[in-house]
Amino acid sequence: MIDKVDIERFRGKPVGVATGGTSLEREISLKTGEAFEKALKGRGYDVTVYDIASDLEEVVSHRPAAMLLGLHGGRGESGVLQGFLESLEIPYTGSGVLASALAMDKRRARMICAGQGVPVAPGTWINPAQLESPEKCAAAVEHKLDYPVVAKLNDGGSSVGVHLCRQRQEFIEALAALRERVTSSPSSGVLVENCVEGPEYTVGFFEDEALGVIEVEPAETFYDYKAKYESKDTGYEVVTDEAVCEPLVRWARTALSSLGCRGVVRVDFKGEVDEAVMLEVNTIPGMTATSLVPKLAAHRGVAFEDFVEAMLATADLESK
Repeated sequence: MIDKVDIERFRGKPVGVATGGTSLEREISLKTGEAFEKALKGRGYDVTVYDIASDLEEVVSHRPAAMLLGLHGGRGESGVLQGFLESLEIPYTGSGVLASALAMDKRRARMICAGQGVPVAPGTWINPAQLESPEKCAAAVEHKLDYPVVAKLNDGGSSVGVHLCRQRQEFIEALAALRERVTSSPSSGVLVENCVEGPEYTVGFFEDEALGVIEVEPAETFYDYKAKYESKDTGYEVVTDEAVCEPLVRWARTALSSLGCRGVVRVDFKGEVDEAVMLEVNTIPGMTATSLVPKLAAHRGVAFEDFVEAMLATADLESK
């Protein structure tokens, strides 16, 4: 896997780790940044950590040889930071400007991927203006979808702002809560999908290579923020059954190709394989102690420090 990249590429050069930011996922981003910093320093790199919420001027003045991106959500994952680094000609890890923007916009991502044959759940879109009346929204959605439904921020991640609603009152309350979190961004709004029962899977990629499939087994019925980052009871099992892995990897590869993603990417699915649907594409997946992509790399015998160094070695520019 990692033997496909020039691991020596940035050794001996000053490199940066981008972390923090201002999104709802800031705390997870900080943890990812800490993990990246520790791994690179363990390999002897000259590392500077930049909190993108406050350190953009330092990025401009320092001009590191490459930037390892550890931001989740917001401007760090939506293509804005990627465009900033393109303008400075600083190579960065992960997907480029357009792919990042498309993947963060769940509504557009699912439209593009569905057009290429990737299964998605029946769903509908609610724009910020419509959220002024959650009751009217609920009535309109009920003409299209049956309960239970999942309502989530269209441009959110880490299961922040995700609500499982089994009846109308829960849905109205979820929409009222989500209304407080929408922004003026063109991609902001609420995506509502039919809830698909069954197991939850994630497929990890390093460049063009599938790292494998993990089945997530949350202690509760819903894999929310708490189950992801706080619960010690959430289970993770690497899937070896080819009948399960083959279609999930194939759909994930199609999704990444359709959106133009590169680097380390994670694609999430839910449901039994013959009824599974894609949940989302993560262009900067988490790298915390409970994160899924590092688990897949470790299962293949790749230590976390080696994996992070390989990630750094893939840093590139679209405009080169």
